[in-house]
Amino acid sequence: MTRPSQKEITAHLNDSSEFDYQLRVSPRARFVRLYVSPQRGLEVVVPRRFDCRALPDVLSQKSAWIRRALERVQAQRDTLLSAPAWQLPEHIHFRAVDVEWTLVARLAPGLRLSASTPAPGEIELSGPIESEALGRAVLGRFLVMQAETHLPPLLDALSREIGLAYTRVAIRRQRSRWGSCSAQGAISLNAALLFLPAHLTRYVLVHELCHTVHLNHSKRYWSLVARHFPHFRAAEIEMRRARDYVPRWATAHDAIGPLA
Repeated sequence: MTRPSQKEITAHLNDSSEFDYQLRVSPRARFVRLYVSPQRGLEVVVPRRFDCRALPDVLSQKSAWIRRALERVQAQRDTLLSAPAWQLPEHIHFRAVDVEWTLVARLAPGLRLSASTPAPGEIELSGPIESEALGRAVLGRFLVMQAETHLPPLLDALSREIGLAYTRVAIRRQRSRWGSCSAQGAISLNAALLFLPAHLTRYVLVHELCHTVHLNHSKRYWSLVARHFPHFRAAEIEMRRARDYVPRWATAHDAIGPLA
């Protein structure tokens, strides 16, 4: 086995593969993972001590997915280049729980952008509303707060419904995952799940709860998923474009990755 050097870890590589990619060694990785983002292009994450001579074969096997993902991020780049100047949204729709908020923006002097909820279903931002950085930060915190309000009860109810227990749940804004489950049964959920249609959010919750029994993607794991979500194959296909439901202001990182 050969271990990549630090130079290989940080460099953009171009070997016998048809794709340019960036290689990263992760001590936590147990197998090869592929990610595609507008910022990094194709990123290949490999476990420590992985034999990099096998990478061209791995990329060849996944070439169809890589091409589709690269085409998507190129479309994202084109959209960003043609996108209008920063503007706060007028409405925020959390499809997963069918909750809609109306946003009122008020320009006010000062360097601080504040948020309040003067009435049910209404969020008011006051301050330098033309600042994209401040707007994204404030709305990002609002998103996490809403996710902490809505997602844990959904997970708890589903856990009791299908009889799969977990130890705890955390809400985050992951770069590349909709959710994850640890060996201790701790589940982490992406706050952006609120933007997905209810059936896709439910699928992600089922996906992670099933990992409390099988911490892998074995045949037994998928059999368990099928028991609790019979149409999981259709959901998996829909999840490939699930990021399209997430508004631009809510994207912490525009990355494409699999469920874990």
